[in-house]
Amino acid sequence: MSQQVCAVVVTYNRKALLAECLQGLLKQTRPLDAILVVDNASTDGTEEMLATCFPQVHVLRLPENQGGAGGFHAGMKHAYGSGFDWMWVMDDDVEPLPTALQVMLCYAPVSDFIHVRRHYQGTAFPWEGRWDFSFPEKRPLPKDISFDDGREWIEVNYACFEGALIHRRVVDHIGYPDPRFFILGDDTIYGYRASQWTKVIYVNYIGLERKLPPKTHPDRHKIYFVFRNRFLLYEHLRRIHAPLSRAAFWIACARSVFWNLRTQSDIRSMAGIRSIVLGLSHGLLGRYGRPAWLR
Repeated sequence: MSQQVCAVVVTYNRKALLAECLQGLLKQTRPLDAILVVDNASTDGTEEMLATCFPQVHVLRLPENQGGAGGFHAGMKHAYGSGFDWMWVMDDDVEPLPTALQVMLCYAPVSDFIHVRRHYQGTAFPWEGRWDFSFPEKRPLPKDISFDDGREWIEVNYACFEGALIHRRVVDHIGYPDPRFFILGDDTIYGYRASQWTKVIYVNYIGLERKLPPKTHPDRHKIYFVFRNRFLLYEHLRRIHAPLSRAAFWIACARSVFWNLRTQSDIRSMAGIRSIVLGLSHGLLGRYGRPAWLR
């Protein structure tokens, strides 16, 4: 029986990048059964561009910007409710190469949660590793169980929503991504939860081109979510009885504060320090609504 695949693309005020992403989706050697764009209330003409240039694309326009996490929650819920077997989720700043979906579906017998490699200007992203959730941080894989050992695919215990192919059985088991994250961390914990019952795999094949350079350091607005969302991560880990103690959680928070203040000059300002303090206090108090500066 043919597997029905719906691409779920979340966008916000980047219509030129979105158009390139959609062109890549429409050129797939294994054609998609549907493309769904989740528009996070864009104000740059995205709605008009989609209607004019991509009439074949389904659009789910949200009433306000709900961030990547809210967008993927809404998009996956819509695709799942429409009966699709697979949801291919991605941001608007990646462009899938023509054979990406065809290659990914070759691994359907292995996994319900499949990634391929991304590159930026010809350089592949280093993404091999495993999260150690007893003291939450990513650790690189030993070379003898990585792509350096010539492996076709490796198993990871986290996810990236820049091009993950997710079967509906994942939703059956763990539900949808948590929209409270807004940005940062929603895909990491979703992949970890999925890895508890299926292989989450990373295939040694470059299938996605990232259009924007990777940020090595978060800005003062993103740093707010870095710290606030640690509490959401802790909440999810405790819910599934992961081995993360309260002491380890607070030590990790303190290490992160120290590292950011030591290495990032733009954070060592009143605005940057305020973002850290607000993130920690809002997370501690469970205040996961949209901050006033996002409205």
